[in-house]
Amino acid sequence: MRGRAAASALLGAEQLERLLHMGAVPEDAAEAGPTVAPEPHAMPSAMAAHLGRVLAPYPSPRRLDLLLDLWNQVAARQEEARREERIRATQARRSRLEELTGRYNAYEDEVALDYIRRALGREPTLGEAVRWVPEQWHWMQILNRAMHNAMAATVLLRTAVAVADHGVAGGLARCADGLRAAAALLNPHEASQAARRVPGLAGLPARPGCYVRDLAARIDAPAEPYVRQRLARAADYARVVLDAVPDLVRNGYDRLEPWAASGMSRWRAAVGYTRERPPAAWAQPPVGEDRPPLTVRLAERPDAAPEEVETAGDLLWYGELGDALAQLNGHAHATVGFQVIHPYVDWDPVPEHDLTPSLDTVSSALAGAAQLVSLGARPPRRCRGWRELISGLTGSLELTQALVEPFRLPEPLAAVDGTTIPGTDVRIEWARNPRALAEWASYMGNCIAHPYYVEEAVKGACVLAALRGPDGTIQANAEIRHHRSGWHLVEIQARFNADPPSALQERLSRWLATLAPPPRAERPPAREPLPPSVRERPPAARARRADRLFTEVSGPLAKLAEHALAHPSTKAALLTLDALNRPRTAAPATDAQVPAPAADVLTALRRLPADRMDRACLDALPVIGLSRLWHATAVRPLARALSDLDPGLRARFDNLDLLLADAPLPASLRKPARHGPIAPARSMELVNRRLRASLGRLARTANPLLAEHIPHHADAAVLCPLIIAVTTWPPAQPTIPITAPGQATVPGFPRSDLEDPHRPLAPRPAGRRGTGRRPGRLLGPRRQ
Repeated sequence: MRGRAAASALLGAEQLERLLHMGAVPEDAAEAGPTVAPEPHAMPSAMAAHLGRVLAPYPSPRRLDLLLDLWNQVAARQEEARREERIRATQARRSRLEELTGRYNAYEDEVALDYIRRALGREPTLGEAVRWVPEQWHWMQILNRAMHNAMAATVLLRTAVAVADHGVAGGLARCADGLRAAAALLNPHEASQAARRVPGLAGLPARPGCYVRDLAARIDAPAEPYVRQRLARAADYARVVLDAVPDLVRNGYDRLEPWAASGMSRWRAAVGYTRERPPAAWAQPPVGEDRPPLTVRLAERPDAAPEEVETAGDLLWYGELGDALAQLNGHAHATVGFQVIHPYVDWDPVPEHDLTPSLDTVSSALAGAAQLVSLGARPPRRCRGWRELISGLTGSLELTQALVEPFRLPEPLAAVDGTTIPGTDVRIEWARNPRALAEWASYMGNCIAHPYYVEEAVKGACVLAALRGPDGTIQANAEIRHHRSGWHLVEIQARFNADPPSALQERLSRWLATLAPPPRAERPPAREPLPPSVRERPPAARARRADRLFTEVSGPLAKLAEHALAHPSTKAALLTLDALNRPRTAAPATDAQVPAPAADVLTALRRLPADRMDRACLDALPVIGLSRLWHATAVRPLARALSDLDPGLRARFDNLDLLLADAPLPASLRKPARHGPIAPARSMELVNRRLRASLGRLARTANPLLAEHIPHHADAAVLCPLIIAVTTWPPAQPTIPITAPGQATVPGFPRSDLEDPHRPLAPRPAGRRGTGRRPGRLLGPRRQ
């Protein structure tokens, strides 16, 4: 109704009536369309402004067609999101990756010891076990076992997706051939060994084929709890195998030729190939032998079937395992980087930057389109649907000119574009237009696409670079300038402005010093600047103010931030955040168990989206405890540093409090925010704010895992904010009134008063039932 109200100014009465039918139930409207989730926080006035900006140039009938098409696309995207949620629900809520990895490694160690016992005829000593070298037939068995584990895990993942889409019976029926083929790879003796319980280790089978055999035996008469229990660990098994295979291939690389030459026709006859990973596009060099990749061999034999040409050494089965895990996590396929020894598989790739507005909700799609128009894009004259409209906006001449104006790249640097930095495994890539900077900034979370850098690069005053790792991901951005003594590295930052390895910085600086200087050339013609806004400071004034702010504030604030980070409360909070960032089954770090560096922990947590932050909180609650997590999020080192800063500086630069906001910073604060200890202090500030927001969201939605911890682990400091969050936000769940309207006395033992500043909520003595309600039920409707 909000969207329809917003569109009322652009549509006629009959068109508005048709729009009202969209999403209606069949009893109310004969032309009911797909359903779109409501948006309680969308403002009709803002949506109306966005609609006017985007659709005003079109005639009234075309406006309706575009809105209906947008509605259908948003409905399809939301249905896709619901499907992704159903797929994720097939997996257990709590990962047991670390336990399963230990179980898997113990099983492989026992098999290796059995090899040694057979070779020696007795129990080996420690020295004999260390000196033992596997024969070629040992490696063949080891790699066959790893490949069969990967195939079984792949089938489990595909079955989980099929069950989410078609139900238990339908999903098993669609995956029956794969289940039977993978089950045949594990004989009964091996299955019994892998399923045998080992004291002190997880009670899960060591190999995924055990669960595949169970499912294959129940295809005709599946019981839903039985099937879902065996699918719940598919992702954990896949991650264990994905981590194990590269080590095996590296360790036995020169002894894998017999195994690598074995065929795959029997497996392919049962499971075939996937659209996401066609064999004709698989360019990974085969392991263990000097042969061209599968894509080249298929091109040389166009009449041969792929299953006749493919071998185990091509490792295509390994890429398919990554694809299956990626699809379980909402991606179309994994990102694969072809390398000399084994492929790099990223099953949870970060999406590339795209100017196309999100279709998650109608309001976000409209806001994104309106933003493109405000940047100078012009709506196309003719477009039949929403996608054509967005394509016209993103491809408009004005926006394209703003994004692709070429940078002045000196010839000596252009000649080494794509070169690997000596002594490292990273290659350098120069930015040639602002679009490249926009894509880099979207992934890196930095301000390299700021107009300052764009203008400097267009003038040729600096050169901007991305340092890409072997898998193609950006590891750092760099700013390079030429002075009289040669090329100099001015600035280098890793993702989210973290500090890159010092060795990388040193080797890059040495390499730049060996490059030739740019040829002498005439000064480029000056660009005519855009007219400044009436309320905008002149560029020179803004630059001088930014320079003064950095010069006067960054030093004192960095020292105060360093002291705040060294405070005992901050160190304790960092230990808690480190435990949150660790695998969810790991114990929290202690002084004897050195935690990860603070910058790494904060960077990893800061990059988490909201849903993963919620999941991380829930996974960490059994390890950390609710009260400890809440008190850790109260530590704000940057806020402490700003409060201790000289009042004169605070008065002179009145925008310093923006450093505490979880929002893009103005240009004058971006450089100080990256300076020394200020950067990790601000990261901790933002991470703790987001963690508290996650706990608030979980409380508002009556999350059962959070509710279980509240009766036993919540003190007054936690309970009061959660109650306020639940009772003041728009309610997603029914709540239980504790006090009558206008009353300040809270019943229970001991009684407390809402107006008492010293006792906001008294803790309940042991053995007393207090109000007669479990505090956890404050998050839900059930009464005690």
